[in-house]
Amino acid sequence: MYATISADIVSSTTLSIDETIALKKKINDQFVSLSCKFPGFWGRLIKGDYIECLVPNPSAALRIALILKTLVKSFDIERTKKNKQFSTYGIRIAIGVGEMRIIDRNEDIMDGEAIYRSGRSLSKMGTPSKGTMTIDMYDARLLQSLRTIILLVDALLNSATRRQSEVLHYKLMSLNENEIASIMCMKQSAINQHSTAAKWYCIEAALKYFETLDFYGYASYSMVADEPVRFTRRR
Repeated sequence: MYATISADIVSSTTLSIDETIALKKKINDQFVSLSCKFPGFWGRLIKGDYIECLVPNPSAALRIALILKTLVKSFDIERTKKNKQFSTYGIRIAIGVGEMRIIDRNEDIMDGEAIYRSGRSLSKMGTPSKGTMTIDMYDARLLQSLRTIILLVDALLNSATRRQSEVLHYKLMSLNENEIASIMCMKQSAINQHSTAAKWYCIEAALKYFETLDFYGYASYSMVADEPVRFTRRR
């Protein structure tokens, strides 16, 4: 059982060339950090604005998705009317949970149920104003609850400022407020204020719930999907 993350950067064409290059480096550097923090993690950036990630432990998928979301939301750019959507939403993200048929890093292939679910969910996603995060999985009973939780967390993140998003990003990476204050050259009390204003306690509660789910257990008695799962080769 795996989780995959498919994501695309909102309004990426509104960024300058220098901003695009800097953001790409930031995302690739984050992939390196995530591979150290989460064994077996594999992330790749395709065509500059499309992200695919493999997460061997499905329970870690929401945290990783939020790390990516806050990373992009906290990226410092010159704010204009053209890139307002990028500043507000950052990226759209879909999590898929299921089996994988092929995982081949040397050939750069992810193929299977999980990546199909995340890719399909992302392609079906509407305008950013109606939500930028979702999930698809095999168990219909659990699915609706998780979609509701993720939708609420997404709304909180979309309302966060750039500075609040940066604080949330470091918290999601398991840094304490004193460590974050040192990195951001701020007082610990200011970090706490940003954290409180961004409703970190709500996000943390959602994460704790997601991370305690037994996805393997749910798979043993999952309900039959309404439509057959197809496998899509992605390069």
